[in-house]
Amino acid sequence: MPVSVLVSVVIPAYQCAQYIEETLNSVLAQTFAGYETIVVNDGSPDTEALEQALAPFITKIRYIQQPNGGPSAARNRGIREARGKYIAFLDGDDTWLPSHLAKQVELLESDPLLALVYSDSLYLQGDTPMWTAFERVPQDVHVTFETLVEERCTIGTSSVVASRQALLEAGGFEDQRRRSEDFDLWLRMAHRGARMSYSPAVQVCHRAGNGLAFDDNVMKQAQIDVYEKVLLTLPITGPQAELLCDKTQELRARLHLETAKQTLREGRFAEALEAARQARGFLRSAKLGILVAGLRFSPSLLRSAYCLYERFQHRTHGQRFRRYRASLNGSAGKPEYKAVAGAAEN
Repeated sequence: MPVSVLVSVVIPAYQCAQYIEETLNSVLAQTFAGYETIVVNDGSPDTEALEQALAPFITKIRYIQQPNGGPSAARNRGIREARGKYIAFLDGDDTWLPSHLAKQVELLESDPLLALVYSDSLYLQGDTPMWTAFERVPQDVHVTFETLVEERCTIGTSSVVASRQALLEAGGFEDQRRRSEDFDLWLRMAHRGARMSYSPAVQVCHRAGNGLAFDDNVMKQAQIDVYEKVLLTLPITGPQAELLCDKTQELRARLHLETAKQTLREGRFAEALEAARQARGFLRSAKLGILVAGLRFSPSLLRSAYCLYERFQHRTHGQRFRRYRASLNGSAGKPEYKAVAGAAEN
């Protein structure tokens, strides 16, 4: 254990035995020295395999076991046990680049008013690089309550290093919340006035498709739940309430749109038409208008055309992905992507 612990790394472990060795190796490879590592086994069903994987690291980490309480309860336990001024979160199946902690601590220490910093992440499918978080959602210059609600700033939890005091003052993660629990906490912190910033560099490898955030529709509903909770529990201003209501309506409309697509594929045309009309109540687009008209006047023809369109889109995405993958490995690839991809593969 370092003589002076500035950062406590908190890793909730649940069904991640196959990845935890790679995760911990990425922590031990950090160029920053003043940290401790806390692994919280949240009643994982693979505890035997997990502890076998942890055995070579056991003298270098603090290992805590508790009954299953979900990711919020596991992270809160780690925060309570932490000795550091800062908390760095890392999921048990993600990895960091070696300079991650050094860069994030430097950013925090350069401005004593900062309470939280985060960075870009490279998403992996298996070990294959797919995209970066900031490519999907370019970040606003200012990280505020409003830009978080509008999703103009998106915080990847495994890239976060935050003030332990600020986390505690905001109430930590909500123990019973198992989805969007991180988003809920960031909103509460921002609403309290906690200053946040980010590094544009890719510093994290995140495995897409693992964990509770995999189902996009389920996550949209969890996000709606957070917005509704915020409206009820925080002293929200009029413009903030209007913004939250608009985002809630937008997400509900997108859920209706997904229902319309799914029921169209399955030939359940009446349900598809109703869902499309519900979506059109908030979302206005030419494509949605065509969807409603097609479902009204020629649903079978629309279904055939839509299935052809989806096959075309799937083929186009596949071609784009192959070109993107080639750019990572080729001489014209972006150096920071190649560095992260190399770190993930090693």
